[in-house]
Amino acid sequence: MHLFKGTAARIDFRVGARIDYERRVASKDRVLDIGGRNATSHSNKTLRELSTNTNTAIVSTDVVSDYAPDLVDDICNTQIPSATFDGVYCAAVLEHVEDYGAAVNNIHKVLKPGGEVFIYVPFFWCFHDLMDYHRFTFTELDRMLRAFREYKLFLPDGNGYGGVLWQVLTFYQISKFPRLWHALSAVVNSAIAVPLTLAYALTRSNQAASGISLRQYRFFYIHLRMNHGFCAWARK
Repeated sequence: MHLFKGTAARIDFRVGARIDYERRVASKDRVLDIGGRNATSHSNKTLRELSTNTNTAIVSTDVVSDYAPDLVDDICNTQIPSATFDGVYCAAVLEHVEDYGAAVNNIHKVLKPGGEVFIYVPFFWCFHDLMDYHRFTFTELDRMLRAFREYKLFLPDGNGYGGVLWQVLTFYQISKFPRLWHALSAVVNSAIAVPLTLAYALTRSNQAASGISLRQYRFFYIHLRMNHGFCAWARK
């Protein structure tokens, strides 16, 4: 089995890659925050904190008018004109839309040529909303972005397999304590790296024939096979 299903060239294997891509999008001149509720939301705060551009304008959208977004809009059937935004931020939203394919197509549409998008989607995460419809593998995220000129897949954090284990053991309450979650996850991930190293050594010839290094082998089993979610950056 080829572990990465042909996606290896599009994966950024750095565990801390997320903030670099988020900052790129947050620093654009005009950023669309999809499902971002309003100017007081967590996503809006994240964008403002990460932006290195003092002229960045953030436009928050949501389908719920009671949230008082800058613009009431459904990204699956958007009324936003084409080529309107330099950046799009879409974190933990696509699981809540009925047609995520249409949503991604519309993200592509509203971006200007050369515009960039940051996306986070859940994979191993509990049911958390009445409008909670989808979970995404890293290979599905790869497939979704093929209309873009360039894109990369990467991790939301370094929690990986250990993070999922602690989520299950604590009924997902551990995520309320991110530093503790990360520390406990790191202990588990370090422990399972040992048998993974042995397994790689036993199948080294097969892995080498597929072009899989020990680092990539451990990355797959610790971070891609089971993670709370995955991230992507894409350029139109």
